[in-house]
Amino acid sequence: MNRKEFILSGAGAFFIASAGKAFGADAPSNRVRLALVGCREKGRGAAVVQRALQVPGVEIAYVCDVDSRAMDYAADLVEKKSNGASRPKKEKDLRKILADKSVDGILSETPDHFHAWSAVMAMRAGKAVYVEKPCAFCPRECEIILDTWRKTGMVFQQGSQRRSSVPFRIAAELVRKGELIGKPTWGKTWYMTHRAPIGKGQPAAVPEWLDWDLWQGPAPRVAYRDNVIHYNWHWFRNWGTGECGNNAVHFVDVARWCLGADWPCRVSSTGGKYWMPPDADWEWPDTQTATWDFPDGKFITWEGLCCVNQKPYMNVSTGAMVYGTDGAAFFGPGGGVEIFDKKGKSVKKWNTAGKTVLTNTDDRSGGGWADTTREHLENFVDCIRAKTPEKAYANADIGVKSTFLALTANISYFCGKAIDIDPKTGALLTKEGASLWQREYEKGWELV
Repeated sequence: MNRKEFILSGAGAFFIASAGKAFGADAPSNRVRLALVGCREKGRGAAVVQRALQVPGVEIAYVCDVDSRAMDYAADLVEKKSNGASRPKKEKDLRKILADKSVDGILSETPDHFHAWSAVMAMRAGKAVYVEKPCAFCPRECEIILDTWRKTGMVFQQGSQRRSSVPFRIAAELVRKGELIGKPTWGKTWYMTHRAPIGKGQPAAVPEWLDWDLWQGPAPRVAYRDNVIHYNWHWFRNWGTGECGNNAVHFVDVARWCLGADWPCRVSSTGGKYWMPPDADWEWPDTQTATWDFPDGKFITWEGLCCVNQKPYMNVSTGAMVYGTDGAAFFGPGGGVEIFDKKGKSVKKWNTAGKTVLTNTDDRSGGGWADTTREHLENFVDCIRAKTPEKAYANADIGVKSTFLALTANISYFCGKAIDIDPKTGALLTKEGASLWQREYEKGWELV
């Protein structure tokens, strides 16, 4: 890449930071002690903790999960990956970990309904937060996160890992500045996959390894059934945010980045439950479209189809195509970027290392996107050490605004009408959606 691309990519900062780490990141005074919250072997937590242990100077002080089997697995994994240097403490209740002043931050790999609660309470306890998307369950929680972040000055990083991708950082900044495809106007995003039906759950005894009450946390209590744990909670409105909250946030964030857009002025969404059995415990649309209009004539769309994958757009199951006055930019799940001119001819590419590629050689098969979790965690840890919360690549201002888009689209869908938003503040301007703007909390778990 040329000098300008190198500077925009942030690779220079990575190089300088890495050089500094080699001389002192592992010093006791420089160590960052984190707690992993959500540890299941086949969940996101297992992948994140392995990347975290690759960051110099990081210690996993606690593993936390309401599933005792997951805690045992994670404790063994951390001990193994750190070559026996340390074995983390096991604690199923996050509130007890937040009372430990020696902990610098948490990695929140919990279900959606626990994201905002864990993040807000951690920041109020003086801890940094790495939380997966969507960082909130409802727009009101977006407001609380932003308010808490600004008041506490704690480091906050949403798990929008593509913000730490070198080619994405190069291309998104150039697109935003109008230097690659002219003025960007439309971000087209999509997610297509196959989801199996989850059936009709039956009442069952709570497994001995699970603290069901603690798992529900801030959500109103519901009796245990046999088709919720560990993944199907996504499709229940008491705990999940549907496919829009689950996956739209990733590339909607990329499109918003390219457009330089903040809060929308109008949100509309439609769709339905067309593929899932009508009597199945699936409380979200399996087919959904959403449109977010922004000032200055810019807009973003998302298309979600989670029960069939016959002909995905651009031959990938998920991605973003940003259209401008002079061309288009494609951001794919494999981590590369491709630029097209007005006639649709491919004129430039960046591969996953940020190298400029002028030939059509990049794999666009969608066989997995470049995992930049380690780089994202490095940025998170660097910001903790430097006490620079604003420099987190997906800080609260960035993470909240992209999460907000998915949550307001869901509100529009359930209202059956478009909703109007104040583009300066993100406040709701219509009566439609007011009843869904915030959630009901279990007594004693209120987030205010």
